[in-house]
Amino acid sequence: MPALLAMTTFAFAGFAVMLPVAPMHMVALGGDELLAGLVNAVLMAATILTQLVVERMRSWMGWRVSLALACLLLGLPALGEIFATTPGQVLVLAAVRGIGFGIVTVSGSSAVGALFPPERRGRAIGAYGLAVAGAQLVLTPISPWIADQAGLPVALAVAALPLLGIPFALAAGASIAKHARAAAAAAIANGAAAAPVPHESPREARHALARLWPPILALTAVTCAGGAITTFTPQFVPDAVLTVVALFLYTAAAAFARWAVGGPADRVGAERFVLPGLAIAALGLGAIATGISGLLGSGSPILLIGGAILVGTAFGTMQNVTLVRAFEVAGEHAKGVASTAWNVAFDAGTGIGALAIGALAAGTSFTLSFVALTLLCLVVAAVLAVVRRATRPA
Repeated sequence: MPALLAMTTFAFAGFAVMLPVAPMHMVALGGDELLAGLVNAVLMAATILTQLVVERMRSWMGWRVSLALACLLLGLPALGEIFATTPGQVLVLAAVRGIGFGIVTVSGSSAVGALFPPERRGRAIGAYGLAVAGAQLVLTPISPWIADQAGLPVALAVAALPLLGIPFALAAGASIAKHARAAAAAAIANGAAAAPVPHESPREARHALARLWPPILALTAVTCAGGAITTFTPQFVPDAVLTVVALFLYTAAAAFARWAVGGPADRVGAERFVLPGLAIAALGLGAIATGISGLLGSGSPILLIGGAILVGTAFGTMQNVTLVRAFEVAGEHAKGVASTAWNVAFDAGTGIGALAIGALAAGTSFTLSFVALTLLCLVVAAVLAVVRRATRPA
């Protein structure tokens, strides 16, 4: 587990730097808000396409090679972007990074699902998320400042940190494979030699997907908000210091909430936190929209900071409880389906948020864009509340 956490920290460190820096690079090359949003949309599209085949790829490539390849594909494009001179080159490199990120995301959540029993997954996911967020907590907020003060090449060089995770990837892959062999040996010792390792059949996978839509919908709505904040905060916050503070508090709130909600989710059930998470997200997004509009004058920075904290809290909470809930509703034989669906929804939401808000802001304003995100979270909360009431046992 330590090697897995170290590898993931390095991998997410590079990802955290590039989320705001790659769109900044696109703007520096002459792109508008739409092209800036397209960078992270392409990243997430490549991530999603990769996530759909990661489980199959890892079955023949193995854990060690898969994880090391992920770090390589996340780190090298960051160095390559130093020499990029056109928007098209930035988009191609974003797609390559997306392949690496797709491998890391599915592999990480799959490892947690495999290593921990259901009654401990909330806390395990919380601890994993807290470790992952360590580098993000520092690098996502400060990377725009590094790019602004030291220059884009320096920020892009920092984004090559995933290359340092390759030794840990090799060690983590070996450890996970060893755990799988030990679990198989224990099953044999307990008289389960004749029973195959459970894998979801195509029919079970389809049924699992049909059950997964409520947590997946909730996650997608909140990650749309997260994608918009991490992509466009340097654009809609005029002050560099305020940008650093807003992104830092957003990331810190998300990391703390993802960890803190784990224990309560294990005790009372993850489903109870989904609707409150959406409500908190809507409140925070409304505060950000008001802050961007400048309606309160000198109070606008307070609204921007407060909104970032609220959305971060909702984002971290939903990262935890929707994954726990996905494992619950999919069933033990469909953990792979749950992990893949959750990761696809997470990254689809992030990409859609970046692209849609960029397009909407280019045509209208960031204020209206965040009003739209507020309404999205409220509508999703209302739909899930109706569904929960309709399906509740009499």
